[in-house]
Amino acid sequence: MHTRGLETTKQFRVSVVIPVLNAAALLPALLDAILAQKPAPPKEIILIDSSSTDRTTEIGKSCPAVKVIPIEKFSHGRARNMGAAAAAGDIVVFLTQDALPRNAFWLESLIAPFADGRVGAVYSRQVPRDDAPPTEKYFLNYHFPPGDQVRREKKGAADLAFKDVFFSNVSAAIRKDLVLKYPFDERLIMSEDQQFARDLLNAGYATVYQPASAVIHSHAYTLKMAFRRYFDSVYSLTVIFPGHGMGASAAIGINYLRGEFKYILKNHPLYLPYYFLYTLAKTGGTICGHFAERLPEPLLKKLSLHSYHWRRTASRPDAGK
Repeated sequence: MHTRGLETTKQFRVSVVIPVLNAAALLPALLDAILAQKPAPPKEIILIDSSSTDRTTEIGKSCPAVKVIPIEKFSHGRARNMGAAAAAGDIVVFLTQDALPRNAFWLESLIAPFADGRVGAVYSRQVPRDDAPPTEKYFLNYHFPPGDQVRREKKGAADLAFKDVFFSNVSAAIRKDLVLKYPFDERLIMSEDQQFARDLLNAGYATVYQPASAVIHSHAYTLKMAFRRYFDSVYSLTVIFPGHGMGASAAIGINYLRGEFKYILKNHPLYLPYYFLYTLAKTGGTICGHFAERLPEPLLKKLSLHSYHWRRTASRPDAGK
């Protein structure tokens, strides 16, 4: 159990960790945005590079604040654990290569909640790009709305579920000592951020959603990509939360779809035909994700966005630490 009290954010040293792969087109603007942060930029930026074949490492090494660390056998958890272990800062900020700080106060706002020593991790709002599809705009506004901070703490002895631990590593800050003590599970195919938040809350710390800190970030998934992403995501959730069965997914999905359908119907009615196909793709990925353990390995590689995971994992990883 923690014993931290009130702290001042001015005393924190910050390291930014970004897993990268062929990020040359994104890095210049991303590094400029990080180094333009006020009142002061972080002194250290660590790129965890997965054997990029473009100018990613060259761009990174040209910036004095950047350290490039190669990674073999990538996993989302492993890349972030490596970055945290190498970081000199007290606070480790995790970014994805396609998330761009929205303004010069993204970092200051993200760090502010750590003035409360009980806060172990904080994550940012995500604002969609102007050309994001309607489904993505609804998704991000649903999970990352504007407004006030949201604080999560474990209450009672009941096991935590997905709805209790929502967190995102797209833009997040975590105390370094807590990453080292409660590391990301390197065997998970994805959703390592949910696993970490679960472990942190179980240890008695709080997580905070900080909408005052915002990044521009969104995806435009094809039907095939949507199927695969939901397949990976749901499979991961069944590993992190053993009680997350089809009923739990159905309850979450039906509630979400009600609001999403109304939004599409009202604001983007011409999108409805594609929306129905998109919903079928997500539903199919969700159902298959629940049955992943029963499927043959060659099929798993085709259904997943991360085929490398199934080459290294013959059976379900045990994420229940």
